[in-house]
Amino acid sequence: AAARALGYDYRIAVEMEYYLLPGDGTLPDRTMGSGYFSIGAEEVASTRDAVLTALQDMGIFVGGSHHETGPGQEELDLPDVDALRMADQLISVRQVIRSVARRFGLRASFMPKPLGNAAGSGMHVFQSLFQGDADALGSDGNALRTEAQWFIGGQLDHATGMMLITNPTVNSYKRLNAGHRAPRYATWARVSQASLIRVPGWLDGDKAEIELRSPDAMANPYLTFAVALAAGMDGITRKVEPTDPFDESFVSYDDDELRRRGAVRLPSTLGEAISAFADDPLMTQALGCYIAYQVVTGKTAEWEDYRAHVGPWELQRYLDA
Repeated sequence: AAARALGYDYRIAVEMEYYLLPGDGTLPDRTMGSGYFSIGAEEVASTRDAVLTALQDMGIFVGGSHHETGPGQEELDLPDVDALRMADQLISVRQVIRSVARRFGLRASFMPKPLGNAAGSGMHVFQSLFQGDADALGSDGNALRTEAQWFIGGQLDHATGMMLITNPTVNSYKRLNAGHRAPRYATWARVSQASLIRVPGWLDGDKAEIELRSPDAMANPYLTFAVALAAGMDGITRKVEPTDPFDESFVSYDDDELRRRGAVRLPSTLGEAISAFADDPLMTQALGCYIAYQVVTGKTAEWEDYRAHVGPWELQRYLDA
């Protein structure tokens, strides 16, 4: 409603990654559906087909579905609709995937980093803005409009505060810290898949999209889209200019170089994300005091529980030290 009051219609497309794991609780080996576009094991392919059939019957259109880079990892793409409808669809899609996977003896996991030696799973959010039927972000010739620059500036400005919502679990930060096309700094680019925000090229007549690459599929989609839109609208309202893009088509940047260039480090743990969220008043404004309080209270308890837990890695490393 706030975006519409400013004359904008906010639409979302999503690329959601997840794992189909063996139903007996074991972890997959490297041959389980290996290769980006492989058909994979029979039960994985059958699950994928059954998911698509069920979603079609429910009236949820899927733009694409294929194997991803990890063993048993899948991706499902949903074309753009208004943000509220997309949030509704994501709740349904996740439940369909879980239910169908169980029928084929598999277990669907939306955990951001279920396997330490394989790619993590993200939920890339492609955002578009319209004013009536006109694209408010881009113009012909792959030029970003001023409003798009400000929208990016706002999301970069609030990037650390948004993380508790877009990446709400302890495990979320293991995916981000591992790299593999996951962002660790508040940067944007046209090419780099390691940036928080990417602006893919578009053809004349197509719409421009601003891709937010940090979220994972364990995030609440309603809250995720709310804080992302609030940050973007704040950028437009305050006319926040973004930093220069960090494209890596010819040059890659290590941590020292990113810090030297002034790139802001994203939270590296859930604990840091809780503090960053609490320090950003726009997050409370976007979600309302009640929801913001519940998020901080619940996630603080989760973080403290994790910090008190003694896991297998610690026992293996320190028990006989």
